[in-house]
Amino acid sequence: QFWEIQHFYIKEIFSPILLGFLTLLPFLMAFFLFFFWKLHYRLWHFGKDERRIGDIGFRLQTLLITTLTHSRFWKKGYSGLMHILILWGIGLIFLGKFIRLFSLPFGLTSPPQSIFLYSSFVSEVGGGLVLIGGSLALIRRYLFRPYRLETQPDRTLIFIWGSGILITGFLIKSYRMAAAGSPPPDWFHWAPLSYPISHLLPVFPTELLNELFIWHRLFIHVLPALILFFYITLSHSSLQHLFLSPLNIFFRPLTPKGALSPIPDFEEAETYGAKDLFEFSWKQLLDLEACTHCGRCEGQCPAHLSQKPLSPKKVISDLKTVLYEKGKTLLWNPSSSSKEGPSLLELLSEDTIWACTFCLACYEHCPVFISVYDKILELRRYLVLMESRYPVEVREVFKNLERRGNPWGAERHLRSDWASLLEVKALHEDPEVEILYFPGCFKSYDDRSKKVALSLSRILKHAGVKFGILGKEEGCCGDSVRRIGNEYLFKNMAEANIRTLRQYGVRKILTSCPHCFNTLKNEYPQFGGTFEVIHHTKYLVQLIQEQRLSLKKGTPITVTYHDSCYLGRYNGIYEEPRKILTSISGVRLKEMERSRVKSFCCGGGGGRMWMEEHVGKRINEIRIDQALAVGTQQIATACPYCLTMLEDGLKAKGKEEAVKVLDIAELLEKGVEGLSP
Repeated sequence: QFWEIQHFYIKEIFSPILLGFLTLLPFLMAFFLFFFWKLHYRLWHFGKDERRIGDIGFRLQTLLITTLTHSRFWKKGYSGLMHILILWGIGLIFLGKFIRLFSLPFGLTSPPQSIFLYSSFVSEVGGGLVLIGGSLALIRRYLFRPYRLETQPDRTLIFIWGSGILITGFLIKSYRMAAAGSPPPDWFHWAPLSYPISHLLPVFPTELLNELFIWHRLFIHVLPALILFFYITLSHSSLQHLFLSPLNIFFRPLTPKGALSPIPDFEEAETYGAKDLFEFSWKQLLDLEACTHCGRCEGQCPAHLSQKPLSPKKVISDLKTVLYEKGKTLLWNPSSSSKEGPSLLELLSEDTIWACTFCLACYEHCPVFISVYDKILELRRYLVLMESRYPVEVREVFKNLERRGNPWGAERHLRSDWASLLEVKALHEDPEVEILYFPGCFKSYDDRSKKVALSLSRILKHAGVKFGILGKEEGCCGDSVRRIGNEYLFKNMAEANIRTLRQYGVRKILTSCPHCFNTLKNEYPQFGGTFEVIHHTKYLVQLIQEQRLSLKKGTPITVTYHDSCYLGRYNGIYEEPRKILTSISGVRLKEMERSRVKSFCCGGGGGRMWMEEHVGKRINEIRIDQALAVGTQQIATACPYCLTMLEDGLKAKGKEEAVKVLDIAELLEKGVEGLSP
């Protein structure tokens, strides 16, 4: 009787529904493609052109790995587990049901083929995974909801739809099993969830359904209706992330992480940056639609956490609202003047625009590679290049860089004064060097940072490294002015430095500033300057491993390491500084809660080094609190910006005597045999 019921289901119920589904499928696909083209593709392409189609193989690889493993969800909490359970659960359900389609030609044979029993098991396991993941999602969103998560009506409705589809599917199978009176016991192996449920269901026989329950017939019609409704809303509800998120992952930038894009055709361009939404590129508009407002960016943003008006999530949300208001009017009424109207500079305050430190925390923690800093950069470029509007303290920095190649306006010939103490030669005196040391502006002019340059130079000389500097021919790398938005000044400075480096045939550059390192390595190639650039932490590790440095016993001391954003998140250098510290005898390394990829910015990046903090708490003081919480005696860093900001933070807290901030090179020098005690 059991198999007769199963065969009846296949022949009388499953077959007509399958036939109806296959008939509707082309129309459903056409419906989806039309709305995708109309509501999404055309909407993005109101923006500027941008090439994002190269390296398809690598893009597909990244897409599959990121999507199937949800690797970017696993940074904090159980949300990664929750998402992966739902994803793989739905995938197994679809796999099982797809295989089940092929049971139709064999449905009247008994017993059924093993593959269809396997498909039943796969579907049941998938359903179980979705139930577990969905339960975790309900707990996370409705019981212990993080402040950054939004609970909107359409998201609640999606939970109800999804639960309805899942529960209805289980009830259909359970009623079909219950109709047989006593399903074979081995069916527990193939339906581990539906089989136990079938024993709990009341029997309502009816002759019209050949002893199938009226409830079974009801659910078998409700399920397709739920699925169809679910499908129809796919293109214009928060469900659209099911296809927009993978698209955004596929089209993510493959350039070095955080590297800013130059303004194309700079000399011929009539405008620079963006004040209107459609002056963004099509990929930047896709970013807006792909955002699910999960708030992970907001939970990591130092500007937001220090009570600045900048929230990456809100920036994207506000821009997305404008996109829909202006763009969708244009889609349905091309003659409309929706491209006109209030500019983005009226939507986002200047305090919001200038608060960003370009620390990359928002991008690094976004599950689908949405960037906020690039939108802020375009607004800054417009303000600086088109309207000459920027914080008043930056005006003097621009003038100094234009005239004398450094932010302080010091004379160029003073740039190498520190080097004369150790008789470090410039390339114009001796061009035959193993490596060029590019100290940057801070280590050339700032008295505190000069000590770092001297420590590093003494280590290099002790290790027998023949190196030189550019001296007064070196100019600022341009990192800060580019992130402030002055692309014109940056372009001039970069091209001048590149000409000088080429003049001396430089191939290998050593830097002790992550800002110089990132700019020379990742952004100068945009202007034809391709060099091998090494940060001093990696080079010092190399010297230790090659046994060119001998380390002595030292006094025990507790040290915590502060990860520079431009060294860590931008360039993935996390372990080398720690290897140096742990190689120094007596150093006990204690990690702050926010370290490595979760490190908290010092507040000096994105040009903020040259601006005052007028709103909220000071970012550097928050970071100092995090360092002091681990009971450290010294704070190690590998960046002059961080060194300056952290020392200022200690002074503000009155802790400058109790705790010292030292560069990795200064700490290593103390531990090298034959150097300072």
